[in-house]
Amino acid sequence: MLHNSSGDPRQPKIYAEFATDEDDICRAQRLRYEVFCSEYNIDLAGEKTWRGLPIDAEELDKYCLHLVVRKQPDQAIIGYTRVITSELAARHNGFYSNQEFDLRQLLLHKTGRFIEIGRTCIHPDYRSGATIAVLWSFLAKHMQQFHYQYLFGCASVSMEDEGLALASIMPEIRDKYWATAEYKVEPRAPVSVPTLTAGSTKPSYPPLLKAYLRIGAQVCGEPCLDPEFNVADLLVLLDLKKVARRYAKHFLKPQEAA
Repeated sequence: MLHNSSGDPRQPKIYAEFATDEDDICRAQRLRYEVFCSEYNIDLAGEKTWRGLPIDAEELDKYCLHLVVRKQPDQAIIGYTRVITSELAARHNGFYSNQEFDLRQLLLHKTGRFIEIGRTCIHPDYRSGATIAVLWSFLAKHMQQFHYQYLFGCASVSMEDEGLALASIMPEIRDKYWATAEYKVEPRAPVSVPTLTAGSTKPSYPPLLKAYLRIGAQVCGEPCLDPEFNVADLLVLLDLKKVARRYAKHFLKPQEAA
């Protein structure tokens, strides 16, 4: 997984960039495979390989942007997210999320330009917060530079526990983080969320979903089942103009902070 390089001393210890080299993209897909198999307790073996190693790869990867977070001095890839812009979606096969949700109402009511992110993953050894912060910061600056207003994507909740974790967070999500009706999306494979006794289980948020909500994202509707990964996906939407103030000063230019 390591990129054999002496590194660039001018770069910070952790930095983000779009990967364009085919081997680097395959390294990112290898990281995706390792993280998802471990996190969701699934086996993707036999799908796609690179240098004899299994990777997580699909058709969308051929036209999206691959944002990687690297560490110095070896430039190893320790974080990743896949980026699809409005323009790329229009030229190719649309947004990935449209496979799981009916996005027509959301895209109709939001007039700004969109970026969709997906397949986001961080190497287990680098989840202190710095890696995801570098990724968010790069995305925010890219969105500002090219005038994208909205970011959206799927945040996954494991269903390995028969939906208990999902059931523990949905009441709070509906109460605190629910998008208004005009931005609602409909899941193509709705999940039957178990009913828990109030206060019986403390809400347990997956790290990525927690990160979305902390910076000001909203959840646009009920979850969709992704049987391949055995997860329930929630469609989250972030308006760059409404990033929570405590994060805006870190991720956005001062004149753009909400």
